[in-house]
Amino acid sequence: MVDTTALESLLHEIEQNEGVQEAMLVSRAGTYLGGSFPRGVHVDTFGSMFAVLVGSAMTITDEAKDSLESVVIHSKSNKYLIVHAGRKALLVMRLPPSADPQKTKNVVEKYIPRIEEHL
Repeated sequence: MVDTTALESLLHEIEQNEGVQEAMLVSRAGTYLGGSFPRGVHVDTFGSMFAVLVGSAMTITDEAKDSLESVVIHSKSNKYLIVHAGRKALLVMRLPPSADPQKTKNVVEKYIPRIEEHL
């Protein structure tokens, strides 16, 4: 059973300590599990599209006999970093445009085992 309170606390910790503007968890199927998201977005659509992106990227890397580490989206005003949060979920983070996604990925990896405990 998902411990929503613990997950929300962990996501808030990531936002407070790691320079992440918003952090949210979605299931690999795209279901919103918790966390922050931009005002005005439809959370179900927003979350499910990240799962679609990762699924597509995994297909590409599988075909190339490689493995996916993360997906980064560069928009005009933000960066989005998507990483695996264990076997069941994806951690989606909105970063400032000046952020280094690889550095952020490296520092948030320490949270993944704690996230998995509560899924």
